[in-house]
Amino acid sequence: MFSEPAVFVDIETNGGNGPSGRIIEVGLIRVEDGEVVREYKSLVNPGTGVPVWIEQLTGIRNSDLVGAPYFEDIAQELREILDGAIFVAHNVRFDYSFFRSHFAALGHDYKPKLFCTVRMSRGMYPEHKGHSLEKIINRHGIAVEDRHRAYDDARAIYEFAKLAITEKGHEVFLENAALQMKTKTLPPNLDESKFAHLPTAPGIYIFEAEDGAPLYVGKSVNIRARVMSHFASDTKVAKEMKISQRSFNISYEQTDTEVEALLLESAKVKELQPIFNHQLRRKTTQSVLLKKYDDHGYLTIAIENRELSDATDLDKIYGVYTTRAQAKASLESLTRTYQLCPKLMGLEKTKSYCFRYQLGLCKGACGGEELPFNYNERAEFALGRSKIEAWPFQTKIAVKISDLKSLIIDQWVVEGIMHHEFEPMLERLTNGFDVDTYKILRSYLRKNPGNITSYS
Repeated sequence: MFSEPAVFVDIETNGGNGPSGRIIEVGLIRVEDGEVVREYKSLVNPGTGVPVWIEQLTGIRNSDLVGAPYFEDIAQELREILDGAIFVAHNVRFDYSFFRSHFAALGHDYKPKLFCTVRMSRGMYPEHKGHSLEKIINRHGIAVEDRHRAYDDARAIYEFAKLAITEKGHEVFLENAALQMKTKTLPPNLDESKFAHLPTAPGIYIFEAEDGAPLYVGKSVNIRARVMSHFASDTKVAKEMKISQRSFNISYEQTDTEVEALLLESAKVKELQPIFNHQLRRKTTQSVLLKKYDDHGYLTIAIENRELSDATDLDKIYGVYTTRAQAKASLESLTRTYQLCPKLMGLEKTKSYCFRYQLGLCKGACGGEELPFNYNERAEFALGRSKIEAWPFQTKIAVKISDLKSLIIDQWVVEGIMHHEFEPMLERLTNGFDVDTYKILRSYLRKNPGNITSYS
């Protein structure tokens, strides 16, 4: 089979992902020189409850696990079985992520060679579409006594590997194994060819599910390197593992510059609404810190939910947040740090002095003891870093981003890209004011003031 020992592994879990989930059953079959030399199976007490849907899927009940050994109780025996062997599993990075995290909790850094029977099936049986274990079992008529139990599924992938060698030849099997060892970080459902064409240039990339639905949009100055980095960390980071397991295709759009990639990423996330892009997804309303003045001339702040579709009243907005709770937390932090008045900041409702004044933490603006000029100056300084800047130009501007391209911008809205060798070709990247686009543009303009010219 392999030129070195191999252990065929399957696990059942409590439904979580490797970095955070727990193993509830293990099944291992160690093979040396084509012969089974050791078999092992055991329930594992996860130290926590098992969801009902896992009980229904596996038949393993919470009551079955009460007297089962904990992972640390069987860890030494598992290490002996796995020692010096290739770790083989169906969707191997999923199973391995659990072993890695469980061993790491015991102080053992487990890093074996990995072999995935999903990738083996895709490589050796490209004529078939589905490569789940269920489809492989049914397609090849592999006898399984108790599906969704660890030992029986481990036995199934061992039998499948033997069958593949018989049907396709040992040389083809070893070629597949060698390719997997060279590209060990690739997820199970993505062909190597998907990566071969990824450019090393700036742009965006999109991970897509089996039905083509967008899972995640990312950007980089080197698309290929960034894509590969996702899968290098999928055994450690739960989000990366979820993306890895559900990705069936990768598409991309190449750009000439990093700033184009940043803008395109923001626009694509809002257009496609991928499930793993939470930070940049379009929000119809956002919570803002809105500056006002009371009857005595003191600067006050109100938290309001607003649509930021245009650039009006930007000089009154001192912070944009996803939720009201985030806006309040930020305001509370600034109030403490700069000795601002929580009453004027909209954090307290009282007819007299605020509570922090009684503690000596407010300088008395709420009672007129601190002059408006002094208080407002300190408040402006405290809030200034998060303030949305009003459009600082009298006209539209052209911002050179490369020898051949300029962005045409007005009121923080990118109206399009002008290609210098052609007539202007303008197409809006966003509809109206967008706070993420604003942050990208503000940063770029500050760093490249010499690239700005007026445009009409």
